[in-house]
Amino acid sequence: MEIREIVVPEINSSVDLPRVAIPQAPPVTLDIGVPVIELPHFNPMEMEPEVEPQPVKPAKAKPADPPAAKPPPVKLPTKESPAATAPAAEEQPPAEPKPLTERIIEAIPTIPQAVNTAGTSAIAVSAALATPLLLKAIRPTIKKLAKKLQQAIGKKVKVESVSERRKFQRSLRK
Repeated sequence: MEIREIVVPEINSSVDLPRVAIPQAPPVTLDIGVPVIELPHFNPMEMEPEVEPQPVKPAKAKPADPPAAKPPPVKLPTKESPAATAPAAEEQPPAEPKPLTERIIEAIPTIPQAVNTAGTSAIAVSAALATPLLLKAIRPTIKKLAKKLQQAIGKKVKVESVSERRKFQRSLRK
């Protein structure tokens, strides 16, 4: 075997340099006529109308509807007022705005309101937490009933394999 000699070729600098684009003819410097290419320009829209618009006539008023028959007056039952009544609202001076502490105390719910809200919340939370447990308890029963109904109707019931039954039983444990 022979080992070849390492040879680096010479680079000819005059051939490998990129060529500079030098135009063959000088650029046009004379103004001769109109340019061939039309450049886009802006023509503003004329805002003055060519034809004067017709005057707007007001719409004719509709004739008044004939008066409708008045319904018979309704007599409301009157309540007997006790002999000693409070002075009329017109006689009382306007009420002064309540202080902040009084308004805060009035905004606090009463004990029955708080108990009612807490009871409703407790029932809702317990129902939400019990739902998965109820589904696990009810699902097998519903599945058995569905199979029995299908057999009674005469529909063929798919026989589950042992692995499918185990898979179902394991899903109930979770």
